[in-house]
Amino acid sequence: MIGADNIFGLLAALLAICAVAAGLERTALGRRISGAGIILLTALVAAQFEILPKTAPLYGAIWTYMVPLAIALFLLKADLVRVFSEGGRVLVAFLVGMAGTIVGAGLAALVVDLGADEAKIAAVFTATYTGGSLNFVAVAEAVGFDDNSQLSAALAIDSIFGVGFIVLLNVCAGWGLFKRWYGWRLDAVLGEGGIARTETAPAPSLFGLLSALAISAAAVAASSMISGALGFPEYKLLVLTLLITAVATAGRRLLAGLHGEDIVAMMFMYLFFAIIGAGADLNEMLRAAPGMFVMVGFIFAVHLAFMLVAGRLLKLNYAELVTASLACIAGPPIAAAIAILFKWRNLVAPGILTGILGYVLGNFAGVGIFALLEGQVP
Repeated sequence: MIGADNIFGLLAALLAICAVAAGLERTALGRRISGAGIILLTALVAAQFEILPKTAPLYGAIWTYMVPLAIALFLLKADLVRVFSEGGRVLVAFLVGMAGTIVGAGLAALVVDLGADEAKIAAVFTATYTGGSLNFVAVAEAVGFDDNSQLSAALAIDSIFGVGFIVLLNVCAGWGLFKRWYGWRLDAVLGEGGIARTETAPAPSLFGLLSALAISAAAVAASSMISGALGFPEYKLLVLTLLITAVATAGRRLLAGLHGEDIVAMMFMYLFFAIIGAGADLNEMLRAAPGMFVMVGFIFAVHLAFMLVAGRLLKLNYAELVTASLACIAGPPIAAAIAILFKWRNLVAPGILTGILGYVLGNFAGVGIFALLEGQVP
């Protein structure tokens, strides 16, 4: 109904979905699902009924411009020392989750018969659920997974299951029992920008918002130039994280007078979740090989089991577990987005850092599980 080139019509629809979700999030049921979960499901349904297009230039613009700007805005109040002293536990949870992904893929390959390409399929799913889609493509090329029909099916399942996993963890993040079982040290996670402080924060001013946007935009521009000059443009989020947290730490007294930047960041992230939901292709997933469904489900189940057990043994709280799990399965932008939406200020940077670490480790994990399943490892 809304054409991909109808920029303002599409933007109006996405903003309407976000506004409805923000309103519903105030209800008891909405708080359980969360605004992000409502947006994902609504956009997914709208795309399946062809109300929203699955691809559009606007989606690329939101991903390219709004996501890094939102991350920079929210990190303006991040204290670098406190982020790493408290958020370092996210790295431990991430490594546990990565181990769960690898073990889950290996066990699934033993349980499910996916034919001659079984090791290749396990390899690409291990890679993407340690790093991201970049790792999926790289490992597919490395192991010679070039069957177009299987590739499209695997990508479709990756997309849909990824959305489902994000929704699941959104629900878990608001579930009372989960919070009670993994409720250690939550005050440290919330940081200075936590819920208790934002409820009494001064009203934002035009000067403050424009200053925050100007600083954030400058940081995004600088991070792109620096990462490009170093020859690693794909790591611009890592550079942005280091740059903006350095600015926030050095200038924390000056930046303390800015207010409302996290609300702008949340608006951008709401739009980001809307395009994630709209871009998922349910029809392709339903036509895909059933064995791939089982494999991905198995990977997710083992991954979550590892996270839950480690959470109890290592006393990791639910916010750290959710952030680390999303950094592993969905990547740094999603992990940062969830941390922003739930106002886990001290977990935004660790979520990005561990997620980008996944980009580095994903190729090794994918190729390693391929070699193991193919019997190339002694």
